[in-house]
Amino acid sequence: MARVGLREQKKAETRAALSKAALDLAGQHGLDAVTVDAIAERAHVSARTFRNYFSSKEDAILALLEDVHRQVADTLALRDPDEHVLDSLAAAVSELVSSADAVDRTVSVVRLVSQYPSLIARTMVAHDAMTARMVAEIARRTGTDPHTDLYPRLVYHACSAVTAAIVEMLAESPPPTESAEALVHRGFAQLRNGLAGP
Repeated sequence: MARVGLREQKKAETRAALSKAALDLAGQHGLDAVTVDAIAERAHVSARTFRNYFSSKEDAILALLEDVHRQVADTLALRDPDEHVLDSLAAAVSELVSSADAVDRTVSVVRLVSQYPSLIARTMVAHDAMTARMVAEIARRTGTDPHTDLYPRLVYHACSAVTAAIVEMLAESPPPTESAEALVHRGFAQLRNGLAGP
């Protein structure tokens, strides 16, 4: 069992290294100039190994956003079931942004997505799957139906709007003086207040 665990850990590390290499190279040289061979070389693996993990450089970059959503969903699933779902979501997002690297990577991916139509189209496809997972988890926690009840979708999209607004602010130059964690706290507090005003 330990051997399997180490193998899975190695695979996860290789996948993360490839995603990071793709993002770094695209940020430095532009997405169109980046090749699979260059990504593989930066990550110290072969191009064949790259293709074992991703079908394209775009998929390697967008895997970072998928990982962000997966982390939030996993954290949400572990929260106290008696905790209000908005508080649970706020805590999950706060845990994510407590990592400066995670914030920087997310902001970098969002900047790239805004520049390249090929990334925008792929993001929309990936977003549907990520939305379905989050809505299902919110529905499970709130005893609602993800297909027939509006509530879990409203909660997810409202929280997504808060998170998107925070990422937009963090991507601005110069960035806000508040920390990402402080922005999450303030954003979710305003959401819980019904957006009544600052």
